[in-house]
Amino acid sequence: MALVEKLKEELRTHALLSSVIELLTWDQEVCMPKAGVAHRAAVLGSLMGLLHQYLTERLIPSLREAQESNYFTEEERRSISILLEEFEPAEKIPPPLVQAFSEASSLAQGVWVEAREKADFELFAPHLEKLVKLAREKAEALGYEREPYEALLRLYERSISPAELERLFGEVRPFLMETIRLCHDRELEGLDGPPLQLSPSAQRQLVEEVLRQMGYDLSRGRIDVSAHPFCAGFNPDDVRLTIRIFEEDLTMALGSAMHEMGHALYEQGLQREPLGWPPTLSASLSIHESQSRFWENHVGNALSFWEYLYQKVFPKYQPAWLSSYTPLTLTRKVNRISPNLIRIQSDEVSYHLHILLRFELERGLINGELSVRDLPAAWNEKIYTYLGLEVPNNAKGVLQDIHWAMGNFGYFPTYSLGSFYAAQFAAAISREEPDWEKALSEGDATVPLQWMRKHIHQYGRLYDSQTLCQQATGEPLSVKYFTEYVRTKVAQLYEGLTVPI
Repeated sequence: MALVEKLKEELRTHALLSSVIELLTWDQEVCMPKAGVAHRAAVLGSLMGLLHQYLTERLIPSLREAQESNYFTEEERRSISILLEEFEPAEKIPPPLVQAFSEASSLAQGVWVEAREKADFELFAPHLEKLVKLAREKAEALGYEREPYEALLRLYERSISPAELERLFGEVRPFLMETIRLCHDRELEGLDGPPLQLSPSAQRQLVEEVLRQMGYDLSRGRIDVSAHPFCAGFNPDDVRLTIRIFEEDLTMALGSAMHEMGHALYEQGLQREPLGWPPTLSASLSIHESQSRFWENHVGNALSFWEYLYQKVFPKYQPAWLSSYTPLTLTRKVNRISPNLIRIQSDEVSYHLHILLRFELERGLINGELSVRDLPAAWNEKIYTYLGLEVPNNAKGVLQDIHWAMGNFGYFPTYSLGSFYAAQFAAAISREEPDWEKALSEGDATVPLQWMRKHIHQYGRLYDSQTLCQQATGEPLSVKYFTEYVRTKVAQLYEGLTVPI
């Protein structure tokens, strides 16, 4: 029994140390003085080094010892196997490579900021070349079956291979392109009204009211403002989110709030104990993103949600623009489908073509099929092919995202996977409770939140993404639910326009 208590205590310690790092990162983004950056970087670097040492020298050996023992229940042994699968990659990467990658990404991020400001890819290219080289070394250390990119993708999503991703995107790509073409040419009434202005203080008050109504427990969370909205969950009783406010357009604050609330509701729905074990951890980045995409798009962009806002929320703030709109025209305004050069400013249809091109390009870089020097031209060609847009400069093209400067190759696909899972979950909710959107028009989001709690949140990391999807919806991930969701929304908002499948 001593081994059982030892492992539980070590998993608890690892989870607590991770929470400290998460808390310091939240503080850095929200309220740390600017002059404290260098010291905070040193603190975080030291703590991450200690955490990695604790993981490789104590926790992983203890998990292996536990796996060979007879002191654990069948459920605990399964959890131990899940944790080993999660942690063992850290052991495979040599410490000098970890350090080299960390240093290269730190330097690259600083140069990326300057390169983006100057739209100068040549300034950034040598740093990206080094990161790609180190990423390939990381892939070799981790091991793979078919291609190097597979090893990096598994760091973010273990249950789907690059080939399966290619198939999913291949199925949805023609539909996305045709939807954009048809919607872009369609004129819509009611979009030329005044901007949705509201003071920053009123926007914060509005966001807090709406998030409380949707189910976010502010006794176990808080809402702050940051340049880049994010969610930080230290444990289910302390889950914080930030929003971004533009005084001239409240949809920025509201959209970021609904997105981050999805992450926060997931974190608040995880089990509290035993700390560090799979039920207290999220399933994957893809499932985490499914939660944010569900609440941002299937709830926050729905006509029924804007009926609730129009009737019960906006009148309290007496905005001058309210009489210029109806719930339908406001919903059209936030859902308008039109290609955009910038990923984070894109609608929920063209957004996935942005993710597709990034997946194809980073896969080519890691597999040695595309050189860094050829990257801008390849980027511009795909933007024109998929979105019909000309890229005026690299700041609005290949330099717009920080992910590659951070060395996060394999991360981008989780965004689209999250949307595909969200649509499949939404369809399952509608089968069980067909009137849930009608209730949403009254501000009642009880049904979807309870469904997520029952089918997704309570399991944490006990199942991988595909298994969780199969268990929750009765079938593996399919893009047909996403395409049907888009077709239904287009028909509703674009005056009966039908997009062929």
